[in-house]
Amino acid sequence: MSSITEMDVDDMDFPLPTEPSPPIGARIGQSLGNMQVVNDASRFKRWVCLYPLYFDSALSVGKGRKVPAKLAVPSPHARQISEAVKQCGLNVCLEPAKTHPRDFFRPGRVRVQLFMDGVVPVRSDIATRKQLMQRVAELLPSINMPRDKEPSLEDLIAQGALPSLPGMVPGMMDDASIDEPVPQPSTSVSKPKKATKPKKKGRAKTIV
Repeated sequence: MSSITEMDVDDMDFPLPTEPSPPIGARIGQSLGNMQVVNDASRFKRWVCLYPLYFDSALSVGKGRKVPAKLAVPSPHARQISEAVKQCGLNVCLEPAKTHPRDFFRPGRVRVQLFMDGVVPVRSDIATRKQLMQRVAELLPSINMPRDKEPSLEDLIAQGALPSLPGMVPGMMDDASIDEPVPQPSTSVSKPKKATKPKKKGRAKTIV
């Protein structure tokens, strides 16, 4: 029973933003079709978390992949994973604005109800996180779902997924450019060249 109640470091949340969700969150929510987007995720705290990097064939185990290489797929995303979980017959909660600490620029987290009352597995054949990830990975290649628009750096900061840096203003990254250095005048003092005296022309002398 200890494996059921064991906490995973990947399940830990960043502090939620206190301000209303920015337009990027609204756009993502509207694009989910018949999926329900919720603002209060407290009821899903004990559900198992899945992130796209767990299934990414471009990553090694050391960089976050959790399924065997033979089951990994290229560039998985959260909507694709949530659909695979639904096909498993499990309850799913999609959190579009959440990011993994190692994967800031690929938003999306999927929470799955693996146990009823935190103890009894919903499906006896999917009773562990490892079995869940393996089953989801097997389904991913057959699921073709559009990918949501990737948020900008400012969107992630506004959502609370990334901390803002001192002096950073909206649009700062978009307007950033690399300027060529302005040439500076030389400070070295050059000595004036000495005037050369013209040679006197004379008759050639013959030495006897």
